[in-house]
Amino acid sequence: MDGIENEEANIAFTRGRIYANIGSKSGPKNYENVIPWNVQGLIAGTNGTHYLNRIGKLKEYPVYELPVDKVKGDHLMLDIGCGWGRWLTSGANKGYIPIGVDIKLNLCHASLLVMKTQNVTGYAVSADLTNMPFKDNIFDLVWSFSVIQHTHYERMVNCLQRINSVLTNEGFTLLEFPNKNGFRNRKIVSNQSIDEINNYNSWCVRYYTPAEYETIVSKFLSHYSFYNHSFLGIGVLKEDLKYVSLSNKIKCAISLFCSAATNVIPNMKNYSDSIYIHASKKETSTKDTDISKFLKLHHSNPGDNLNIVSLLKCPKYGGDLEVSEDRKKLISIEAGVYYPVEKDVPILVKSEAVSMS
Repeated sequence: MDGIENEEANIAFTRGRIYANIGSKSGPKNYENVIPWNVQGLIAGTNGTHYLNRIGKLKEYPVYELPVDKVKGDHLMLDIGCGWGRWLTSGANKGYIPIGVDIKLNLCHASLLVMKTQNVTGYAVSADLTNMPFKDNIFDLVWSFSVIQHTHYERMVNCLQRINSVLTNEGFTLLEFPNKNGFRNRKIVSNQSIDEINNYNSWCVRYYTPAEYETIVSKFLSHYSFYNHSFLGIGVLKEDLKYVSLSNKIKCAISLFCSAATNVIPNMKNYSDSIYIHASKKETSTKDTDISKFLKLHHSNPGDNLNIVSLLKCPKYGGDLEVSEDRKKLISIEAGVYYPVEKDVPILVKSEAVSMS
């Protein structure tokens, strides 16, 4: 495949992900639940296989605790791959102003809906994790859970580089990843296809050891450390005990017991199936982005997703963006291009730049 064909394939792949599942079915006839049918499916699709048999049965939005300390004041959190918004809500509950990015437009809309129902204020942008369209030095916390591992190595390192750029000097990142040495993961890794792993556009899970993560992450971030997240799966959380079926409660309980054991047997964390990686900005910056305009809008008119425009930049050319009068475009005057805005969610992906000439 030559360069032009490869670029076209990548654009088609990206565009397919942006608009995936748009206009999905509303659910079975006479379906009534506080959680819309499509969101039930999104929850099962992102929370792990132990939620697959809960589609349509969840009577409330699952609520999770973000594993960080509470903060006071105007601290910004970025959630990479925000999905249906569970961690955006959790971030708000910890005192952060949460901003999510997800390549899928329908997930961005779901996130905004979920946050509204949970009475918290946050934001969402459709964007590629390899080229997150934010200005530098604005986030105090960059979080991602069970997302980056689905990307090719080149996408992952580009994402890590952008994380370093958008973090404030005092900020940190907390990222959940699968562990190649995990008890459960070893069998999965042995059955993986090398061709699939090397496919740039494949969404399969990639596995690395803690030592490999340290080598990769330390190229772009500093003060690398890791600790246990879960066993018997790569997304098991203590809150799942409340929401999953009885058989999966047992699985979750065993996972939680093993995780607790890592506090007594320190080396046991090396065999966790899922780990948290903690790191901070590699090189401090002497120039901070002025976020006062955003904060003024956030406090005076909460709930308007386009408040975040002053924090964004053109993903293709860099530079500031402006909202069109009809709120359907974000315009880069300098570059002469615009990006579509769908129901107040900007689609800031390079492939979606449209020339104004």
